[in-house]
Order: sequence, then structure tokens, then C-alpha cells
Amino acid sequence: MLFAFAALFFTSCTKYPPTSDRLLEDLAIVTQYDTKVDFDDYKTFSIVDYITKVTDKDTSIITDANAMAVLDQISKNMKARGFTEAATGEKPDFGIQVIYFQNTYVYAYYYDWWGYYPYWYYYYPYYPVYYSSYTTGLANIELVDLKYVGANSTLYLRWNAYIRGLLTGYHTQAEILSSVDQAFDQTPQLATSAK
Repeated sequence: MLFAFAALFFTSCTKYPPTSDRLLEDLAIVTQYDTKVDFDDYKTFSIVDYITKVTDKDTSIITDANAMAVLDQISKNMKARGFTEAATGEKPDFGIQVIYFQNTYVYAYYYDWWGYYPYWYYYYPYYPVYYSSYTTGLANIELVDLKYVGANSTLYLRWNAYIRGLLTGYHTQAEILSSVDQAFDQTPQLATSAK
């Protein structure tokens, strides 16, 4: 009985998640823009009314409250920088879309309470395998040039932002909207004085 209790006690203990797992909860924002573009040449934009979600299994559309809040925050940031939203039927200078990539990773590990693997490790008594999983998310905000279309209808990406951790369920809506603001703050060049 004592042996069974000791075995249960030691196999039920787990270590704190590795640092890599804890870092997945953090929002990280990276932006880039086309340095050869003069944003003063542009004045209007149009934004899609959904977020495209791409997982390792399928693609779907997100239209929930968080998605609408993200799209609205992008629109507010564009307007604050001097751009106006194109009216229905009007051809915009920029098109904005948001793609959200989500992956789930599953991994297995052995809990070794000795801190090393003794020679009898792979023999009796058997140490159980523990399974764990985590989900990562990356939102990609793309600003596509619709004013100057290239040869063969080539569309050029003029600005984009990558926000890791967005819409994974770990963050409040205020944190999500703040990360969208941060993406725009990282690129002060994305502004127009054209009216």
C-alpha cells in the first residue's frame, strides 16, 4: 500500500511548463513596409468584414466579437493616420485583409523524478508517458496596393503586421486592441496628408 501511494505521489507531480510554453502566451508584434512607397499618394482604404482563419486542418471565416473589434481597431488606426474609408462602389487605394494562422502542437514527455535516467529506466517499473498540447496563433494584417496594380494584375503588399498570440484565447480584448495599436505605432511612415 505504501509503495502504491509513493508511486502515485511521484508520478502525479509535474514540472512547471517550459519557458517556451510560457512565451507562447505573450503578444509579439513585428511590422514591415515598402520603403519605396510614398504613402501620401494614397488616401482611401477598404477593409474586409471578416478574418480568415487558417489551421492545420482547414480554412474558415471568423466574425465573432473579437474579430469585429480587431477590424474596427484597424479601421480607426487608418483613419487616425489621414486615410478615409472608401464608400461602397468606390475603388479604394488600399485593401486590408487579416489572416489568422492557428496551429496546435502535441508533444509527449516522461517525468523523471530522479533528474536523470537510471539504467533501469526503460525496464520495470514503467514510467508513464504524459501528453500535452498547446496552440499558437499568428495574425497577419496586410495592406495591399489597389491603386498601382502591376503587370498581369500583380498586387503589391505595401505594409503588413505580424502579431503572435492574437486571438489564441489567452488575452483580454483590451490587450488585443492594444497590440493592433502597437503595430501601427511601429510604422509612423504609414500616414497620409492627402485629402
